[in-house]
Amino acid sequence: MKLNILNLLRGGVFSLAVVAAFAFTTPINSTVYGTTDNGTTWYDATNLDPVNDYECKDGSEHCLYNSMNIADPVIGESQRKFTLLTPQTPVGD
Repeated sequence: MKLNILNLLRGGVFSLAVVAAFAFTTPINSTVYGTTDNGTTWYDATNLDPVNDYECKDGSEHCLYNSMNIADPVIGESQRKFTLLTPQTPVGD
């Protein structure tokens, strides 16, 4: 009987840990955007090839953004300029 209670307690603690892991984890935003004109025109860069379709050249802003908002940059992309290498249709057109 004592062993059953101990197993139930272990199972409850494990279940609580699983729930907490999902409850406090922030989902990863998989869509990224780039702008060539400081936020006036946006391009969905999610499926673009960073070698053939665009570059992150040296600049004074961020290259990629998590949303179409200049205040929402992808971390680690500072001092870079989003530059298209192939023609793309802007988001919203």
